[in-house]
Amino acid sequence: MPEQRSYRWVAAPLLAFALFALTAGLLANHDPRSKGYFRLFFSDPIHLKAGFATAAVVLACFQLFTAAWIFRKLPWQKPAWVNPVHRWSGRLAFACTLPVAYHCIFKLGFRDFGNRVLAHSLLGCGVYGAFAAKVTIVRLHRFPRPVLPLAGGLLFAVLIGVWYTSALWLYRNDSATAAPAKSSPIPADANPTAGAGVFKSSGCGSCHTLKAAGASGQIGPNLDDVRPDFETARAKVEQGGGGMPSFGSELTPQQIRDVAGFVAKSAGSR
Repeated sequence: MPEQRSYRWVAAPLLAFALFALTAGLLANHDPRSKGYFRLFFSDPIHLKAGFATAAVVLACFQLFTAAWIFRKLPWQKPAWVNPVHRWSGRLAFACTLPVAYHCIFKLGFRDFGNRVLAHSLLGCGVYGAFAAKVTIVRLHRFPRPVLPLAGGLLFAVLIGVWYTSALWLYRNDSATAAPAKSSPIPADANPTAGAGVFKSSGCGSCHTLKAAGASGQIGPNLDDVRPDFETARAKVEQGGGGMPSFGSELTPQQIRDVAGFVAKSAGSR
C-alpha cells in the first residue's frame, strides 16, 4: 500500500487555491462592459446568474449527501453507483457556474460598492480557488484522511456564500418590489438636465439601455421599453431591488430626484 503523504503536502492545494482565486480576481479587475451578455430563457442576465447559481447549490447539496454516503456516515449500505454519481454531479455543478463566471468575471468585473457586493466578489473568486484546491487533492491522492473532506466542506461553504449574497438576495428583492407603483408626474424640484449627468457619472448606462443617454447596457431592464414614471425610478435608484443596487448612500436626494426625472422624461423617446 502506498505511503500516506505528510501534512506538508497541504501546501500544494493551498497554492492552487491562492493561484486560481487571485487569477479570477485579476481577470475581473476592469470596469463593467455593456455588450456581450446573454440571458437564454431567463428575463435578464442577472436572473440567469441567479438561476444557474441556485442549480449549482442544489447539486452541491446532493454532493454533500453522496459524500457522506461515500465516507460511511449514513446508516445505509453504499451502492456501487454512488461514487460515479458523486463525481458527475460535481462536474455538472461546476458547469453551472460557468455562465455565472462569464458574466461576473468578464462582463461585470470585480465590484465593491457595498458590503454585500464586495463579499460576493471575494467569495466568487474563492469558489474557483476552492475548486482548484479540491481537484489538486483528488488528483495527487494519499493526503491525510481529514484533508479531502475539509476541502470539500470549504468549497461547499464558499459556494453557499456566493449564492446567499447574490441569488437569495435577488429573489428576496424580487418579492419585495413585485407590486407596481402608481403613475406619478415629474416634480418641479427635479432637474432632468442635471439628471443626465448623474445617469452618466453613476454608470447607469453600463446596465441599462436608454437611447436619450446613448446607453446600451444589457444587464438590467431596457428603460426605453419599461418607461418608468418618476416615483418608480426614484424609488429604484434610492432603494435598489430586483438586482439593482441601492444608490441612496452614494447620491444626494437632489441627485436622485434629478436622475429619476431624466429617466422618466427621456425613456421611450425616439
